[in-house]
Amino acid sequence: MRKGFLVSAILAATAVTASVAAPSLEMPLGPGTFTTALSLITRTAVIVSLLFVWIVAAVALTLASGREVRSSSIEVRTAPLYCFALGLIAVTSFVLTAILFSYLIPYLVGLPLLVALGLFALITKIYGMIAIFHAIGTLVAGARSRQEMSRRRWLRGDLAMVLIGVLLLGAIRLIPIVGTIVWGLASVFGIGTALATKFGRREPWFLTWRAAEA
Repeated sequence: MRKGFLVSAILAATAVTASVAAPSLEMPLGPGTFTTALSLITRTAVIVSLLFVWIVAAVALTLASGREVRSSSIEVRTAPLYCFALGLIAVTSFVLTAILFSYLIPYLVGLPLLVALGLFALITKIYGMIAIFHAIGTLVAGARSRQEMSRRRWLRGDLAMVLIGVLLLGAIRLIPIVGTIVWGLASVFGIGTALATKFGRREPWFLTWRAAEA
């Protein structure tokens, strides 16, 4: 049943989300001009600044909730298609819900709903991306056995895996066009992972009602 859900979800959500999830292509200016060089320097400086912010956020969240980040990292590594499909559906839902709430802005209730949706989407992306950083770091430099882990003095622990992942994705992000596409796909995976694991806690989204025992 899960495979059927994946196929139908990907087909249904990809068409709607393509323009949103896919990053915009960057059109370079004429080569060899001063404007091109200045634009490239400015773009690189902005990306490096944002990367520094991501490093700070990743370190803070991993130190505060390392177990949850590790749990989400395991989920995306064991069920990547499921996380990607859920991410596509989530991005589509965010966009369509934001459009719906925008029509309610004249009635005052739309603005707080739109702000709440934006905050939830932002928190979901930040947490999901940090889980993706951990997953990438684990795939690249993770120990294959407990014996290998015990012999290591460096590159061990959740914080090391997250830092490796954010530096690798950050380096790829500097590549024109390719980096933007890779970062966009990572965002979709991250959002799906955050929602699939309930932000690493694997708890029900809503409280379950139980009848009182006699």
